Amino acid sequence: MPIAWSANAGAQAPSWRTVSDKDGIRLEARRLPSERFDELRVTTALKASPQTIADYLLGKYLDEKNKNITRSFVQRGPDQAIWSDVLSTPVTSDRCYSMRFERQALAGGEVRVKFVSLDYVGRRPKPDCIALRSRGEWTMTPTSAGTRLTYLSLTDIGGQTPAFLAHRSLSSAAVSSVRKVVAGSAGLALPRGIGD
Repeated sequence: MPIAWSANAGAQAPSWRTVSDKDGIRLEARRLPSERFDELRVTTALKASPQTIADYLLGKYLDEKNKNITRSFVQRGPDQAIWSDVLSTPVTSDRCYSMRFERQALAGGEVRVKFVSLDYVGRRPKPDCIALRSRGEWTMTPTSAGTRLTYLSLTDIGGQTPAFLAHRSLSSAAVSSVRKVVAGSAGLALPRGIGD
């Protein structure tokens, strides 16, 4: 079952602050009550259609290799995918998590791919593998020039890692994910270092 993360009903959401705005990719962050890590929002514009981007997210995006991740699929389809990852890092304990992507068609041609972490599906490779929690969405809004892409993510890497140490790597990973989608959905080679 997915980990339930509910927003505070009736509470006004904190304001976004700009972290970076470079090469057409804007990264913003905000601190949510009771969360250790910032929620991140990355926005950009690209020429591909919302459907093309969603197809990439549920297709080649999930198939791209990363030298630090071992992935096994539990369920795979054009509108939903469930998989399990083991993220190995040289300094900290491995992270084990399962994720679900689900495509939703919205009004006006907008497409959303929501994602949420699940309880780990499968046999844990190590008993001390730490659970990672994440939830968010990719929203593709059609424009006259193509698509406005918005990536929203809240991730807690688990363990005792201080938030200020994880902030840079989480922010970098969010921007890299968007760069990957921009290139991949246009059929271009992925940016150098994207699989690191």
